[in-house]
Amino acid sequence: MHGRRLKTLLLIPVLLGLGLAQGGMIGAKAEGSIQVTAQVDYTFGKEITFRASILSEAPVEQAMVLMQAGDQQRVDIGKAVTTGEGSLVLVYDLNQHPLRAFSKVTYWFDLVLQDGTKYQSDHFTFDYVDNRFNWEEQAVGTFRVHWYEGDISFVQDVINVAQAGLLRAQDFLPVLPLKIVDIYIYDNAQRLQETLRLSGQDWVAGHAALDLGMILVSLPPGPEQHLEMERQIPHELMHVLLYQFTDRGYKNLPAWLVEGLASINELYPNPDYQILLDNAYENGNLLSLDSLCQVFPREASGVLLAYAESASFTGYLYQEFGSAGLVSLVKQYATGVNCERGSELAIGDTLSQLEISWRADIFGENAYLSAIKGFLPWMVLFIVALVPLALTVFIR
Repeated sequence: MHGRRLKTLLLIPVLLGLGLAQGGMIGAKAEGSIQVTAQVDYTFGKEITFRASILSEAPVEQAMVLMQAGDQQRVDIGKAVTTGEGSLVLVYDLNQHPLRAFSKVTYWFDLVLQDGTKYQSDHFTFDYVDNRFNWEEQAVGTFRVHWYEGDISFVQDVINVAQAGLLRAQDFLPVLPLKIVDIYIYDNAQRLQETLRLSGQDWVAGHAALDLGMILVSLPPGPEQHLEMERQIPHELMHVLLYQFTDRGYKNLPAWLVEGLASINELYPNPDYQILLDNAYENGNLLSLDSLCQVFPREASGVLLAYAESASFTGYLYQEFGSAGLVSLVKQYATGVNCERGSELAIGDTLSQLEISWRADIFGENAYLSAIKGFLPWMVLFIVALVPLALTVFIR
């Protein structure tokens, strides 16, 4: 399916589920003697073709197409070509100007007629779905699953895992979905990565479109499929729930806390994490928690270690302070307080103090020796500063 045709008069919806095209051929409200009907076709990641038919007493002198995707502030403007008999067309290049996948797109027309009349049409909408695939759809309770490979038992498995992930998330935070959560399933990571790349994004295995309440995952067929399901879906679901729980404060949360919560919500934790942690500790390569407040490292080995540390540290905090401690942490950090101070306000210890306690618990490190090591550079500086003074007193 390489195009999606909108053929809806006066915003009558057409069923999208089961791979049917949705479209919009929409009749605008007449203003005087002006009436606009519109139609849009697109090929995902390549181009969108906007068409309009204008009924007016005077011919169209100029027509502009304006478009806005989702809640983005950017409004794209293009000059439409008049093809005769009041017909307009504009081809929008998605290679040059990618749109976010699965977003709702709003568009309208600004017209100038030859008699000087200016007119703005109604606003029309369409969903920019990855129409390279014939999606099927099944909704159960909180979740709506979209897939193109697999049978109904596979979908039931996905829903069961999603529900289990939701119950597990509630062990950590008092979270409930504020709306239906859409789960889009690709049959391999490459196709998902291509979808995100074509929409101007870059992710690895899974992705949560937070404001859309949407999860995108890759679940290749095979013996590892269920384990991947138990890892990816609860992980991405926690991102959506945490975003809804904190609203605009989500962007203020430390990266280690966001990814730590998502990781401990996985039904099948990554078995390699503890091995990575042990090796990093033995080699003195553990990352400081402070360095994981803003962003994770970009190289693959650093990213995995960052996830492993975040999961282990957040799990330790849950073990020590319970869900009440995690809730307090999330609420404090959501206000924008800095990374070191936020934990002190929430549970009484600075991030540095908590890191020492975590290392002692996980690796058996002596907390007092660690504290002395931390102060050692300052002690050396203090002694160096005192030497000239001591020599002066001695000489006298």
